[in-house]
Amino acid sequence: MRSLAFTTVLATATAVLGVLAFWQMREGSLDRLLGAPPVAVGGKIYPDFQPEGVARISLRSGEIEAVFVNTPRGWHATSPWEDRMDPRAALAILTFANTTTAVDLVPRDKLDPTAAGLNGGNTEMNFADPRGESMARIRLGRRTPWLDLIDGDPPQAIPTTYLLPLERGRKSHVYAATGDLSPLFKDGFRHLRDHRPFYFNPIALGKIRIRTAEGELTLGRANPTAPWRITKPLDLSTDPTAVKTLLEGLFELTATKLADRADVTLPSQSDSFLNSQIALTPFGEETETVLDILPAETPQARETLATVSDRPAAVFTLPLKSEPEIVSIPDLPLTVNDLRDPTLTNLNIASIRGIAIETATTPTILVSRQPPMPWTATIGGNEQPANEQRLFDLLKAVTETRALSFETDAAPEDLSPWGLHRPILTLTFLAENNQALAISFGIDQRGGLFAKRKTSPTVMRIENSFLEKIAVKPQDWRHSRLWSLSKVDLTSLVRTEEGSPPLELSYNDLAETWKARRNGDDVTADLDPARANFVLAALENLQVTRWLAPADESAAAALAKPFLTFSLTENTVDDFGDHVGEKQEIITLAADPSTTLIYGKISSDPSPFILDPESFLKLGIPLLDE
Repeated sequence: MRSLAFTTVLATATAVLGVLAFWQMREGSLDRLLGAPPVAVGGKIYPDFQPEGVARISLRSGEIEAVFVNTPRGWHATSPWEDRMDPRAALAILTFANTTTAVDLVPRDKLDPTAAGLNGGNTEMNFADPRGESMARIRLGRRTPWLDLIDGDPPQAIPTTYLLPLERGRKSHVYAATGDLSPLFKDGFRHLRDHRPFYFNPIALGKIRIRTAEGELTLGRANPTAPWRITKPLDLSTDPTAVKTLLEGLFELTATKLADRADVTLPSQSDSFLNSQIALTPFGEETETVLDILPAETPQARETLATVSDRPAAVFTLPLKSEPEIVSIPDLPLTVNDLRDPTLTNLNIASIRGIAIETATTPTILVSRQPPMPWTATIGGNEQPANEQRLFDLLKAVTETRALSFETDAAPEDLSPWGLHRPILTLTFLAENNQALAISFGIDQRGGLFAKRKTSPTVMRIENSFLEKIAVKPQDWRHSRLWSLSKVDLTSLVRTEEGSPPLELSYNDLAETWKARRNGDDVTADLDPARANFVLAALENLQVTRWLAPADESAAAALAKPFLTFSLTENTVDDFGDHVGEKQEIITLAADPSTTLIYGKISSDPSPFILDPESFLKLGIPLLDE
């Protein structure tokens, strides 16, 4: 028979094994009872942590405790103050707990807690789920001497922190954990309180009301994809860049200080009409979130106080002067003129079918087209291909020019103060749906340039250089191609350079051969055919930089002493391609040394022109090997 002692030991062992089995069934493992093995180097310290399941974050440092709860409107602090938690800080804390990894570890009894910062004054974090059960408990020490490297080009170094897990069974080892939250936990956790007055979803925002010393305005839009418009005091289109700056600025507007309402004496409500206000209203809501910005104590003050309606316990100190690295009140566009669209026009270029250019001193120019036909210019009843560079310059000017200022939004009948009673230029744009837009331009007595749409009471000041971009002379709209020269019909070419005898060239297109004579001598052997072909191609493709008036004095003076002359002879054919005769065209080129302009003229056209220097150099290359 077995002894009583043996029976007792066996029963005790059975009971212990039963307890262990029950514990493992309930907990999933024996870690909490017997202690979990330490995390391996490189592994997550909390591999099962689920940030989305956290409902409460508790922080303790010394005698200070801060508690934050996750609400439908984001993370909110319930202690030591009632206020919104900075969502960026909440994200940083949750990300740390979810991702921090072990760079090194040491048994707890082998580490001096004072050296690691794990005794007095350290920070403890406790994360709880909606049922109040702890998901992770962490004690943080100071930064370790080691850095971790993240793969990249170049590798990125990140700091590590002493970390002690506080869960039962995990207190045996201290880790050098990746990440450092200590900057967030300074000064009694005050950095966790959101110093930004506004927290909103820009996509869901439907109305912005702004009141400043310059007046009140309202921005609105019909739906999240519609453009913003100024709806009060006038219905005006907005500058998308300015609105983007406003939305980003309101989201990032940051106080330099944050205090409790009970600790600050504010002016009485009867003086609230002196406050500036910025109010936001999301789609589907009637209640505004109102930021009240109190008047500065003195005109020289660098900051002032403010409150926001959805955070009644907080008082913000906002900078009134631009400060580095934070968004301040002066950084925000808050007036009608800051936010309105300053562009001269918002034309849909593809829909334009006609442009009328009228001045007091030149004939009206009508530039038009019917797609897919090219643009034409009609001047004095004569139609010709339009100069597309001049058209490009005009359209670019009217769509990109921005107002320097808005003089008035209620122009009287007397427009003489801006010179608009007798416009120096009127541009009229006709769209494919027969809608028209007319803009008049005037110059005041001080030489300033102003513009006004025919159907708008607004007068805007624009840069005087705008006029230089609009071609108003008939010759400006001539097509840039000089002529319709064809090497197929060319028979001879005579080039004369200043100070040199003429070089006479004959050309056979069928054989693609050249012959050359100078001073009656055959110099074909000295002619470089490749250069001759190059010059002929340059002549065929000549583009005029600008046509000039027939009586242009500067061109006439320069061309009186030509530097380069070409005389070209071509065969002429009838409609059946039969040879019927010859025609000659002479092009004369001269440089004006005082302006470096290259003037030119062809014998069949009374109007001289300006040629670009590059083309002039191509035509002047030597053709003979000498």
